[in-house]
Amino acid sequence: MSTTNFPTVARWIQAPPPGDRDRFRAPILFTDLTVPDGLRAAELRVCGLGLQHVTVDGAPVNDHRLDPPFTDFDHRVLYVTAEITDLLTVGEHRLSITLGRGFFAVPTGNVWHWHRAPWSGPLRAIAELRLTFADGSTRMLGTDETWSATLDRTTYDCYYAGESYDATLPIPDPTPAVPADPPKGPLHPAGHEPIRVTWQGTPTWERVGDSWVADFGRTIAGWTGLRSDQQRDAAVTITYAEKRESDGTLQPRSVHVDGDRFQTDTYVGDGTRGQYWEPRFSYKGFRYVQLDGLSHEPAADTLTAYAAHNDVTAIGEFSCGEPLFETFTAAMARTIENNLHHIPTDTPVYEKNGWTGDAQLGLITMTGLFDIRRLMIKWLDDLRDAQHADGWLPVIAPTAGWGYTDLGPSPEWTTVYPHLLRELYRRCGDLDLVADHWPSLTRYLEWELGRLVHGVAVSQLGDYLQPGTDGVGPDDSGVTASALLIRALRDSAELAEMLGVGSDHQRFAAAARDLTAAMNDRFLDRDLGRYDVGPVYSQTSNALPLLFGLVPEDLVGAVVANLVADIEQRDDHLNVGCIGANCVLPALTAHGHGELAFRVARQTSYPSWGFWFANGADTMWEMWETSARSRDHYFHGTVVQWLIEDIAGLRCGDHGWRTVTVQPHPLGGLDHASYAIRTIRGRVGVAWRREGERFSLEVEIPEGSTATVLLPGTADQPTGPVIGPTRREFTSRLA
Repeated sequence: MSTTNFPTVARWIQAPPPGDRDRFRAPILFTDLTVPDGLRAAELRVCGLGLQHVTVDGAPVNDHRLDPPFTDFDHRVLYVTAEITDLLTVGEHRLSITLGRGFFAVPTGNVWHWHRAPWSGPLRAIAELRLTFADGSTRMLGTDETWSATLDRTTYDCYYAGESYDATLPIPDPTPAVPADPPKGPLHPAGHEPIRVTWQGTPTWERVGDSWVADFGRTIAGWTGLRSDQQRDAAVTITYAEKRESDGTLQPRSVHVDGDRFQTDTYVGDGTRGQYWEPRFSYKGFRYVQLDGLSHEPAADTLTAYAAHNDVTAIGEFSCGEPLFETFTAAMARTIENNLHHIPTDTPVYEKNGWTGDAQLGLITMTGLFDIRRLMIKWLDDLRDAQHADGWLPVIAPTAGWGYTDLGPSPEWTTVYPHLLRELYRRCGDLDLVADHWPSLTRYLEWELGRLVHGVAVSQLGDYLQPGTDGVGPDDSGVTASALLIRALRDSAELAEMLGVGSDHQRFAAAARDLTAAMNDRFLDRDLGRYDVGPVYSQTSNALPLLFGLVPEDLVGAVVANLVADIEQRDDHLNVGCIGANCVLPALTAHGHGELAFRVARQTSYPSWGFWFANGADTMWEMWETSARSRDHYFHGTVVQWLIEDIAGLRCGDHGWRTVTVQPHPLGGLDHASYAIRTIRGRVGVAWRREGERFSLEVEIPEGSTATVLLPGTADQPTGPVIGPTRREFTSRLA
């Protein structure tokens, strides 16, 4: 991780402790400065904990929102750099830092213990302004006791509950800022994309009783801006939700967060015309917003919704002749974006946590649609920061101490650590990143191997959220836990070989073989040709060993046949949780049953992905049921990985896209499909079309990449390796 000499002159400061009445009010730290003629450049480095809104004369210093990035502040604190030369004309200026709470000082009780995180404390900031002049001289200004402090009109802010703002409140006379204890974690520059507003829109309105309900037509993560002529001292309540109650109102609630207030802002008007307010220290997940207490009927511009997330670049594009599949891809992309807030979250509404299992399942889809390399490198550091000395990882990262024994240990979740390192190497080819994390990675794997029971892995979560369940299913999780740990061991053995650590390569490869044998001895019924893990047949616990090549060769046919039979007995429907949603379709396709996989993917009755969209979805949901708590949850939506890798037929190979596999599957009468991605080497793309029995394929490969092409049917010409840079066309005849 990079470090700098920041700070050089600045010190951490805070506002004096407020009275009890103002204890949740946002503090403002500010200084006045005079800028002489000849300023050439002005660079500001700043970190405000928990969240910062930094301005010069009231103008934001950048377009970032919800800075600084969330970390375990006892291990690592990230600061932001802003170039503010244009804001500092000759004359007098005021540099201000308004502070919010974020995950640094959560005011509301919750099951994850954020409200009593070990790093929690008074809000504080450190900032340093470097002025460079035309004559080459420089001047440094930093936070210290010469700064002043006052209070903002934001009276409360909480990531879960929302924000309150009272426009009638006077700003108190300033007092001197006071020294603050620095956080335990050292300062580092933020290296990933900031959160920015990426979309805005206005709603349609409906009167529901005494309330006004706005529908923005899409599910987003962000907030709204309120424009009104609110009467003085009249409070308007702004409530956010992803879905409406049966009576048309919004009643967001969470059993995991204390109190009745959830996803709700309040604004008290000052009686002037054209008032405008938007929250600065929270975000919500929503499609609908309810206004209560508005002094007038809403106008077209009364509410504007702003979607905001880490501003990662979209790099992958999929299209095909099945509109439902294109709907899946667009919905998954939006769901991923809505869950990028300095960490890959599970939901922008209920938890906002960095669940490891969600990222594990969604990783290939995420990297196939967006450039998330820098964000994931940051999150790898979060994982390492959360690791205990013995190697133990929690199921969420960062964490305030929750997730080690609470729904953990769960290898299906925490093996994201080796999986993420392996996939980033496949796509980016950065072996230094692997080497940096190698001691922590090996410590984690040794910890997992040290807690095997009768030679197999054990887990608390398993194939989570199967149909008809609200969490952990009835199955023994031994197969899912063991299979994903086996993949982690294999991945790590490959990485060890690349690093030249032969002893680790041999050790992890042998451990993977031993765990495979133990898993098969424990769960594989050789007479029936199936893995038995519970009271009913488990599609997931049979598909996962097939997909990972763990089934003894002489039993593959029987295990495949049983999987096919169970799906067909369910009228071509899945009976899986989040892990099965990721593995069943690829397993079927790899073993000659792609047509069945296609029929499953096109279902629109429960349980299926299409069922969500038949019931009004525009993002992926947490559960198969319409009663799903979260409607912005990507871990069940990984059907898109199958669309990219099997329908379009493009798979990343290794060493930063040095190798590529192209193997399209023209299934179910689909007449065309394409997928292209901008990689570190250039554009990689496939596009195929079927016309009767004729199949045509175009492959684009950049310089430095070599593709292996596997055509369906009988090829009209040899394929051989396709060496970039090139664009090649192939044809074949389908049976």
